[in-house]
Amino acid sequence: MYKTWLFNNKKKKERKDMIKYGRKWTPRMVIYQQNREKVLKRIEDESGEKPGGPGMFKHYQAAVKRVMTELDDDKLAKAKETAEEWSNSFPPPEIQAEVAHKKGPAYMEHFSNEMWRQCGMRVFVLSAWKNEKGEVLFGM
Repeated sequence: MYKTWLFNNKKKKERKDMIKYGRKWTPRMVIYQQNREKVLKRIEDESGEKPGGPGMFKHYQAAVKRVMTELDDDKLAKAKETAEEWSNSFPPPEIQAEVAHKKGPAYMEHFSNEMWRQCGMRVFVLSAWKNEKGEVLFGM
């Protein structure tokens, strides 16, 4: 009896989206984006792991931390300002192109699935974006 009452009166969980649109940038993320080659080279030199390989992630945090300690206070303050600016408006085109390439298809699929689930509506998506070189790419 108590078990049934507790089951029927429990707090209902709200369904959360699997995809979080947008990003809150931190100074650490900005420094990584601006010094990406340096960080990846440091990981490869110190650990022997290739960038993008499964073993690389063990050494990622330490490499970013070492790059951050090498920066002076001026650059750290600038990274903090940049993180605020990117969070409030948008990041530079190179980073936008990278996000469009990596996450664009998942965003579109999620949107079309939600429109079908919520409204019974089919969605056709034609996408266009600029790559790192500024060339316009498109897809369906």
